[in-house]
Amino acid sequence: MARIGILKVRGAMPHYEELPFNIYVDRPGMIRDLDALIIPPGTLVESRVLERYGWLGREVWDFVERGGTVVGVCSGVQFLSKSINLNVRGLPGYVEGLGVLNISLEPLIVTGPVLVKVINESWATRGLVNTELGGWQAHTYGKINVLNNDVQIDGVSTITRYNYRNATLETPTLVSSRKYRVFGTMVHGILGPNSPISKNLFNELGIHDERIIREYYKLSDERAWAPREDAPRIPRIITVASTMTGEGKTLLTSALVHCLSREGYYVGVAKLGGDIRDLHPSLYVLKRPFKPWMSIMLRWDDKALGWVGWREALSNAAGLGLDYLVVEGVMGLLTGSSRDSEDVFSSTIGFIKQVGTDVILIASAAYDGVEGAIFRLRSYIKELMGIGRKPIIAVLNNMYHGTHEDEEVVRFRRELEGLSIRLMTIDALPISSKPEELIDLGDYEEAAVKISEESLCEHLIGSLGQS
Repeated sequence: MARIGILKVRGAMPHYEELPFNIYVDRPGMIRDLDALIIPPGTLVESRVLERYGWLGREVWDFVERGGTVVGVCSGVQFLSKSINLNVRGLPGYVEGLGVLNISLEPLIVTGPVLVKVINESWATRGLVNTELGGWQAHTYGKINVLNNDVQIDGVSTITRYNYRNATLETPTLVSSRKYRVFGTMVHGILGPNSPISKNLFNELGIHDERIIREYYKLSDERAWAPREDAPRIPRIITVASTMTGEGKTLLTSALVHCLSREGYYVGVAKLGGDIRDLHPSLYVLKRPFKPWMSIMLRWDDKALGWVGWREALSNAAGLGLDYLVVEGVMGLLTGSSRDSEDVFSSTIGFIKQVGTDVILIASAAYDGVEGAIFRLRSYIKELMGIGRKPIIAVLNNMYHGTHEDEEVVRFRRELEGLSIRLMTIDALPISSKPEELIDLGDYEEAAVKISEESLCEHLIGSLGQS
């Protein structure tokens, strides 16, 4: 049986989507014995895998130059590229990729479904010219620039929203090497068992039997979202809300899913709005794939952000028999609330009110100090109590210590105890990356586990029993 390996190192997400493989590549000496290699999505460049794993670059180059077949997906394309500009704020911040594909990548934020049209034929797109494939993109650095004739553009995506604005853009997303047997896609979801590109890959390896092809997806199937025997059931929903954007919702969500899954619960994750990049840390922790129901739509007037309505999202969660669904809010608790109506919501508080979820509220002391964060928590707890959704836990993030600050926290803790709300503090952690900019998924997982195991799990399990 042909050996198709997938890279499984820090920052790699081999289970983010259905991909064909039967071997995990996680140590030296494995690549040389493969028939094909998949470089999966994730944060391979941001996680500095070429520096962390000194053997990796040499072994991939040796494999490519010996005629080995390689497929890179999203982060895998960045890994194979010549250079990547990681600075989304406008100043050049180039880091080197492996250089197998003579392309560079610039900032281009796309987080939604796309159609990619095949425009040129390579071994991966044989017989597909002028056809369209459906998938999704979820990246921060996605603008491909071809540097020389060694690389052919195989496909172009039509994007209807990018860089946080509604506008149409056509951009290269499928590329192949004219020199090596290397293909890259910035589009997710086009390498499943019924994919024509996957069939071309299997043809290259001399595999034509559909039953054998299905065998290469068994490791993906092991981490798939599968209905439990006693499904459906209505999951308990926990919304992670903050007083403003950038206060740590994504990190806290990741810690929550780690805690609940460690306790043996079947736990899912979702995001209000369309920025599915915020889901990646939790999916990295859970080792499970992204699904469209995880992006819950916000609506106002004739506009919408996100993939599916909340009823459809919760129906999917119930159909799987999830015990818990952790939903990360969008921006601050009240952001967009002026657009909420009886029937639709455009804010986190609107979702909480409409669905009736449990709430964990977080505020960061990094913006205006411990005093300011406590003031905001107090004010927003009052807002939530006004709609009958008192938080089960209040979190003071990026806590720092001083005599007066510690005394203020003690007073606030006593105040919340009178309301049967637990207060949790998280000291500032050495993590500077953000899902919306530069992120090392390994950093997030380590921080999430630390938060979960040090205090969050104890607070959470106790609070869930009381609420």
